Order: sequence, then structure tokens, then C-alpha cells
Amino acid sequence: MEEKMSGIVLGGVSFGENDKILNLFTLEKGVLSAKIKGVKKAGAKLKFASQPFCFAEFIFTKRGENRTVINASLIDSFYPLREDLVKYFCAGSVVEFVKRFYREAIVSADTFLLTVDALKTIAYEDGKAKSTLVQFLVSALKVAGFALNLSGCAKCVGDIEGRVYFDYRSGAFLCESCFDGTGREISFLTFSALQKAENGNLEEDDPGTVKALKLLEYYIEYRTDEKLNSLKEMLKIIG
Repeated sequence: MEEKMSGIVLGGVSFGENDKILNLFTLEKGVLSAKIKGVKKAGAKLKFASQPFCFAEFIFTKRGENRTVINASLIDSFYPLREDLVKYFCAGSVVEFVKRFYREAIVSADTFLLTVDALKTIAYEDGKAKSTLVQFLVSALKVAGFALNLSGCAKCVGDIEGRVYFDYRSGAFLCESCFDGTGREISFLTFSALQKAENGNLEEDDPGTVKALKLLEYYIEYRTDEKLNSLKEMLKIIG
């Protein structure tokens, strides 16, 4: 039995002398694993299809629950990701989010499209890597059921101006008048950057962009018990 699916390589591990087991995020069937043979040999025809971030149309054979890649047509390799350290770690954070939040056979067309769009922007549009990552995480967390409530104060439903407080347990933001001791104060620049990210207009040089990434890293770990190691490493690089 043969199957054809569009997928992104999230990673892979060596298997035997020349083969790999790929971890793929597919549009049609979510995350799945598949063997790909001979790709560690020099000049292997399908070597490109085993590389991280590779976006391709894959053809598989399937026996029971086991899949083997027998052919692939490249859609995009996102090659510039390999030439810039910040781009590389931002893209790594995107695919790591998928690996952490989507198990085998969980289908999410919305997250798949968000992932492709984020990798494309990070790879090909200079000066947008960090802001794109913020926008991806805000959107992907919402799809995954861990949305930040960025509409305003979660209690009085008014606009927040001045001091801002964040409840990491619920993803809610509070104004100074409604703060009851739950959560902690954050920079207004952080809150503003997250709101801009939700609306798709956050700029790379916004003074809250890096602050927003730091909050998102902490929120993801605190709320979901998942760690994005690529995001942690990237924040070390940029300080």
C-alpha cells in the first residue's frame, strides 16, 4: 500500500549503517515516523528528504503501522536557515513546538500552515526571525488549547494601561486595579508586543520582542511542563 502526503521533517535518528527514522509533521495525518533507506550514503538520491526543515511531498509504502519513504518531491528546503544562527534557532523552536505538542496521528491543518508560513518568513525575510517566532507561538498556543488572553484585563475586560500583571496558570493579564496577588508584574512593553503579535504586526526591533519571547518560554514550561530547548539556546545567544 502506498500513501502520498505533504510533510515537514522535524528530525531523525540513525538506523543501521545508512538508514534513518524520520519524525515528520504531515498535513494529512499529523506527526508520524517513517524509515528512509540509504540516505547516509554519499550521493544518496533522497538525502535531501532526511534533512531537518525539509518540506516535501513524500510517498510511503506501509505495512501494518510501519512506513518507509520510497520517494519525495522537494517543495522547500528553507536553506537560509542553515546560514544564520538566530534564524536556525528560531526555526528550531517552531519545529520543536510541534514535536512537543503534537503526538502521533493528531491532525492540525491550522498548525501545519502556521508552521510552513513561519519557516518561510524566518528563512527568506531578513530581520523578522524573532518577531515571527513570537507570532507563531502566540497563534500555535491558541490552537493547542493554551491561549494567552490578550484582549485586555481578564477581570474588568477593560484596556490595560500602565502596570500589567500576568497569571501564568491561566494565561490571563490583569490591570493594576484588578490584581489580587495571583501572578506577577511584567513590563508593559512585553504585553504590548504580545498584543501586536496576536494582530500580526509585531516588528523585529520592537523593544518588547525579546521580552515577549522570554515570557513565552517561561509560560510554556510553567503551564504545560514542556521545554523548548531551541528557544532557550536562542535567548542565550541574543542575551
